[in-house]
Amino acid sequence: MQQVTITLNKREISGQAGMTVLNLALEAGVEIPTLCNDPHLTPAGACRLCLVEDEKSGALLVSCVTPISPGMKINTDSPRVVAHRRTIVKLMLASHSDSCVVCDKGNRCRLRQFAADLGIGRIELERIPQPALIREANPYITRDLSKCILCARCIRACQELVVEGVVDYYRRGFKTQPATLGDNPLEKTDCTFCGTCVAVCPTGALMEKDSAYQGTTKTAVMTTCPFCGCGCAVRLEIKGGKAVRALPGKNRMSSRGALCVRGSYGEDFTHSKERLLRPLLRDEGGFREVSWDEALAAAAAGLQQVKDSFGAGSLAVFGSPKCSNEENYLLQMFARTVLGTNNIDNSANLYNAATREGLGASVGFPGTTNHLSALEQANVIMIAGTDPAVSAPQVAYTIKRAVKFKQTRLIVIDPRRTKLASFAQLWLRPKFGTDPVLLNAIARSIIEGGLLDTEFVVRKTDNFEAMHKALEKYTPEYAESITGVSREEIDKAARLYAAAATSVIIFGTGITKQSRGADSVKALANLALLTANIWCRGCGIYAMQKDSNAQGACDMGAIPDFLPGYQHIFNYHIRKKFERHWQKSLPSKQGISAADMFLGAGKDGKIRGMYVVGENPAASWAQTDLVRNALSSLEFLVVQDLFLSETAKLAHVVLPAASFAEKDGTFTNFEGRIGHLRRAVRPAGESLPDWQIILRLAGQLGQPLPFADLQQVMDDIEEFIPLYEGYCHEDGRFDDDWSFWEQRRDSCRQSLSGFARFSAVGFEPEAASGDYPYTLVLQSSLPHFGSGARTGKVSRLRRFLTEPHLLVNPGDAEKLGLTAGARVRIVSPAAALSAVLKTDADLPTGTVSLPASFPEANRLFCLEKKPGAGRASLNVCYVRIERIEHNV
Repeated sequence: MQQVTITLNKREISGQAGMTVLNLALEAGVEIPTLCNDPHLTPAGACRLCLVEDEKSGALLVSCVTPISPGMKINTDSPRVVAHRRTIVKLMLASHSDSCVVCDKGNRCRLRQFAADLGIGRIELERIPQPALIREANPYITRDLSKCILCARCIRACQELVVEGVVDYYRRGFKTQPATLGDNPLEKTDCTFCGTCVAVCPTGALMEKDSAYQGTTKTAVMTTCPFCGCGCAVRLEIKGGKAVRALPGKNRMSSRGALCVRGSYGEDFTHSKERLLRPLLRDEGGFREVSWDEALAAAAAGLQQVKDSFGAGSLAVFGSPKCSNEENYLLQMFARTVLGTNNIDNSANLYNAATREGLGASVGFPGTTNHLSALEQANVIMIAGTDPAVSAPQVAYTIKRAVKFKQTRLIVIDPRRTKLASFAQLWLRPKFGTDPVLLNAIARSIIEGGLLDTEFVVRKTDNFEAMHKALEKYTPEYAESITGVSREEIDKAARLYAAAATSVIIFGTGITKQSRGADSVKALANLALLTANIWCRGCGIYAMQKDSNAQGACDMGAIPDFLPGYQHIFNYHIRKKFERHWQKSLPSKQGISAADMFLGAGKDGKIRGMYVVGENPAASWAQTDLVRNALSSLEFLVVQDLFLSETAKLAHVVLPAASFAEKDGTFTNFEGRIGHLRRAVRPAGESLPDWQIILRLAGQLGQPLPFADLQQVMDDIEEFIPLYEGYCHEDGRFDDDWSFWEQRRDSCRQSLSGFARFSAVGFEPEAASGDYPYTLVLQSSLPHFGSGARTGKVSRLRRFLTEPHLLVNPGDAEKLGLTAGARVRIVSPAAALSAVLKTDADLPTGTVSLPASFPEANRLFCLEKKPGAGRASLNVCYVRIERIEHNV
């Protein structure tokens, strides 16, 4: 790109053509004050504080919106510039609330900082009365428009970063203010309370409501959000040994200056009064607090007794995608070298297994094939089986920016109306469980329409003929009869996706939790291979992850059939490599999945003892009645958690663990990017980081693991997991440089002998029966995460926990003779529960929905897989609805 040279404060510097004077100055280390500018937002020139003087022309320029041009002679702090800045600040103060001493913004107020820097105290201008207008009933944000300087940061953040468009300028002249349409309260709009407007506000006009500390902090720690799989950078501000405020991390592409409501206001669970503070040991009278030595001795003795009595295969370890990479690495090593079993799994494997099988067989890599920012380079984005606006808000922000500002066309495949459906050029609503038919029909349409990339298919893929033959039955007529999607819509989707220069596919648990989820993943991969939309810029396949370290937990080998880095346990040479390094023998028999652990637990089952770390399957897993009974019948159960969860209440020993803010480590997000955890506060009470507990328990069992500190664990991971080379170094890998993704592509080509592989995908219909005629799905809600085990401990988020309600299409409610507000019983083959009925016209007929934050809903889903199925169907179950008659 062309270079432009200018003179800045009597020094010649060069920058790329198109750069603004402000950006070039910042790049050169020259400070120019500004209130309205933000690196993530489009320059607006609203505050005029960034004035500079071009000595060549004598003009005063607004540096944030003025592009550099050859020959400029810029002075950033000439007497003329300083005089104008002083006048601008005085004018702002004249219409600003005179309450700096009591303002919660304190020293974080940029206007106050610049006034002090310019030596401005009392002003001689007549003040414009600005009555304090503090308002809002929501639990997150307060507005005091008497402190607003009309910088438009909040407006641009809402419209450009999160693309909600809830806020804009309202009224004119001196009455102008940033507000919602009609100046309605935020809680009566589509606001998601992501907190971005609060984070970018330079004054006290927008403030966090009911925060733990109202003032300025001196300490802040950069870490990684512990909720969804986006892995956003979070800046925790610390006061009095507590994390009192969470803000978006700076200069990090994964967060880009915005969080969601959970990231901004959900970190308070760290300081919940319900935290476990000391180890607990069960005796005849219930739990009693004990020392760590006594608790670890009891845990070791109990596990050893089960092993001695029933063999190593009777023990199982249940890890967690909420734990760090290092902790999951240690946990799988503990299971295999200390307990002597491959019976280790984590909850993310419920959906990751389908991704690993589907993408591994197709493109040779078990996860996402491109980075998040590449979505904004795509011409077409296809979303299937995921609602990123709820499950991965940062991904939704990126998609909306691509559609709004880059003219990207969006295809949404989902039976339910999601928030992104309103951004879509095409919304396909297949019946639940019919995704393979729809995807096969789109593939057939691509081929028959001559839209495939013939050169790529011939030169770089394998098994095309078998796949093409399998598509013969998926005619548009057949697909329409099965899915309910018309032929015209199928053909339109094929043309949109295949005719674009670059296209992207995004899928989530709506696909991977199907009983044949791996087949659906393969069918999606077929579309990418037919059109050469793999391993290139602006294209690829994105596998959404539900939890913060879902990708990392599986990468680390906390799964029953693979060692770390997906190195197969059955491979003799691989197993021997690990044995030589760890100086321990490894079991060669494949372990069992978590579902099979619970199905096989109890006095007459295969599993007699369990070590559960960071999970609460007694509340969050399908068929929870069965899971609770299984855990209750174990000979010995050790649970390691932050809270006395439903699972912990069944344990013989409970070990208190530190939260994400109380330890160091790393997470791996859905795109393969490493996020660092940094200890911000001391662990609550006597709780310890999970990695320390695992090491101490191994030592108590007489088989210490060969690590003295966390860095040694990181070094081991770097050595034995190829894709983690250099991961432990700060920003050592996984940036947006294309070279990393080219390395992934080359590695995958080697694993598939140089060819990507098409898959012949079939379809086995599964439908509701006469006894259970309705399809039940769980609907996640943005304030809460999963079953609410952590977000339910946060007072501000807890206000959105309402009475459980069953959503039903109005037509179905009428057929059932029910009206909104009626209490009904929902009955599945596994269990029954009651809820209040509400109607929702956006639900397809025959489909009902319960909130995912209602843990009891999991009781209705069945863990056992049906004959011929790859796994249990955990995204839908079939139910009937019964009226609950009131007693007279």
